Amino acid sequence: MNNTVTLIPSDQLIIAAKGHQITAADISRALFYANSRMLAMRLHVDKSFAPALPGYAEAFYTLMKWEMETFVTPFINICFITRLSTTIPQLLKDVLSTMTAHTLVDRRPDVHAILQDIRALRLSADSNKSDDYDIAHMPDYFNDWWRESLGCCRVSDMLPKSSVQDVMDLVAWHFSHLPDHVRTGLLPYIVQGPDNLPETIDKDDES
Repeated sequence: MNNTVTLIPSDQLIIAAKGHQITAADISRALFYANSRMLAMRLHVDKSFAPALPGYAEAFYTLMKWEMETFVTPFINICFITRLSTTIPQLLKDVLSTMTAHTLVDRRPDVHAILQDIRALRLSADSNKSDDYDIAHMPDYFNDWWRESLGCCRVSDMLPKSSVQDVMDLVAWHFSHLPDHVRTGLLPYIVQGPDNLPETIDKDDES
């Protein structure tokens, strides 16, 4: 049995639908962007007084679920159904693990415990701290809800619906505005697992 894995070329087409295409590099960049949002959230919440306000933990949990469903789950699903694997940035992986662990334990998770566990996460085990700071403080993050007190907000108004293409447009903007010194060469790798061939999702335009 072949137990080796193969690095997928960055220009490998993974999904094509209705005139849009997503490559392996696009998925890596999308997960980098999702991790950047988590950096911004984590640094801001850590210094904010708002988490102590009534109702904050409940709103935080709802918005974190929106973050995962909008910026993470679609790309992990694409990798899953095309039989590919991706390395997820450490902070994003820790956030996913925290959210999943609490959901497995209780159908109605302790939102206060989730908030505290996420606030306790290390920002990164390997990254350059100045890069983290500059990425987190980039202007104009789409729906940067973590800057709000949340306790007095209508959370339902803070959950915009976004397509994968909408997210890819945000990712493109993010990369075009990254400070020059921020390293992006260590993006998560997309790999082909043992004995598997990558499958491309191809949906023709409807006539």
